[in-house]
Amino acid sequence: MDLSMNQTGMDWPESLMPNAFRGLDLLRSVSVRGQKAAGLISGHGVWDGLAGFDPIVAGTFPINLDIDGSDIDILCHCTDFDGFEAHVQAVFGHHDDFGLHRRPATQHVAQAIVVRFVLDDLPVEIFATGTPSQCQFGFRHMLVEARLIYLLGSQLSEEIRKMKRAGFKTEPAFAILLELGADPYLVLDEMYDLGPLALKSRVGRFIL
Repeated sequence: MDLSMNQTGMDWPESLMPNAFRGLDLLRSVSVRGQKAAGLISGHGVWDGLAGFDPIVAGTFPINLDIDGSDIDILCHCTDFDGFEAHVQAVFGHHDDFGLHRRPATQHVAQAIVVRFVLDDLPVEIFATGTPSQCQFGFRHMLVEARLIYLLGSQLSEEIRKMKRAGFKTEPAFAILLELGADPYLVLDEMYDLGPLALKSRVGRFIL
């Protein structure tokens, strides 16, 4: 891998740029489980039902870190919470285990609407805020995680899966394994704009 000294956050391969994660093509191609997930959310009308809310599949499925029981996470952007609630209730309310609640704002994340239901045996979680989907923590973390896997190799993926099976959430698993810092959510976000060389210099001592 040729990493020049002048690389920036724009110098990643196209497959690791933000727009590569739009739509369902990447999800279909990443794994058998991803292909199944894409088929379910497409076939059950979930993708079309969210078309007006900038949906992006985030989390573990698009980067092949899902384990048994993992949710398919969909980020959305909405500016009218009441209207979004009414829409998802009407469109998805018939699905198994449907539930909806408003999550209060936290120190780092604005108020959100969280929607959950199950398609066949696949749990789905929709997370909607007033922040554009690609600017949300969930998307930024996923992209950094994908780039770390690209730099450090597939063994990192397996080590992360082992930690997830032991009960760790994804961001803390990366932070612990790579000794990234005290707050995994903030430190991953801070790495979002790093180019290949800068990110590799941050974690390059970890040869798994």
